[in-house]
Amino acid sequence: MRRSAQRGFTLLEVLLAVAITALIGVTAAQLLRSVIDTKQGTDIRSEKLASLQRFNMVISRDIEQLINRTIRDEYGDTQESLRIDDGDYTVEFTRSGWRNSPVASDPRSELQRVAYRSEEIDSDVCEPAYLRLQSWGVLEPEGECLVRYFWPVLDRSTDSEPLAQVVLEQIDDLRVEVLVEERAADSDENSVADSDWYSSWPPVDSGSGSSMTPVAMRWQITLPDLGEIERQWVIPWGDF
Repeated sequence: MRRSAQRGFTLLEVLLAVAITALIGVTAAQLLRSVIDTKQGTDIRSEKLASLQRFNMVISRDIEQLINRTIRDEYGDTQESLRIDDGDYTVEFTRSGWRNSPVASDPRSELQRVAYRSEEIDSDVCEPAYLRLQSWGVLEPEGECLVRYFWPVLDRSTDSEPLAQVVLEQIDDLRVEVLVEERAADSDENSVADSDWYSSWPPVDSGSGSSMTPVAMRWQITLPDLGEIERQWVIPWGDF
């Protein structure tokens, strides 16, 4: 009785099967890595966009409620309601609309003094921005972050300290200007006024017998990824 021949895979067939399996595995791993990197990049861009939107919301809310109300600083000196490039901050002003808690037993003023300036990214105040940039893959962040300062009281005492809030994680440059209308003291309200942009406010010399009124504010911000962004707001200027 003849026995049937036993047949198996040759060494070449086994090596070919292993090579095909390895190629499929490498391709699948690269595809998965590409998908993960794309998702991480999309998430980071979404977070950066959300951060920019939060900044726009915060600064718009402040400027749109700017009010012409002077304050007294910690030395007892009177400071103008709006200051640009005049002191320790890039811009500083008084705003209204700082709501009290509905259950507060000791309501505070609904006016608030706020200020903005950039700080070094490795400073203590920028630590939240530094950590956030690292989570985005920027292992050694450089440059500056933009910080919003606000005071718990309007007219300060010697122990009044501002609170800090990071509003942009990383910026390269910040420029703030104000559009000012100037009218002669003897002109009527309907007369055409001269207007110009000022990079500092209040002016050292407002001119003889002229009335100067800020009517708009312009911010020019340079970001590392997006370049220069410009925003303008109308100032609701008026006597308090």
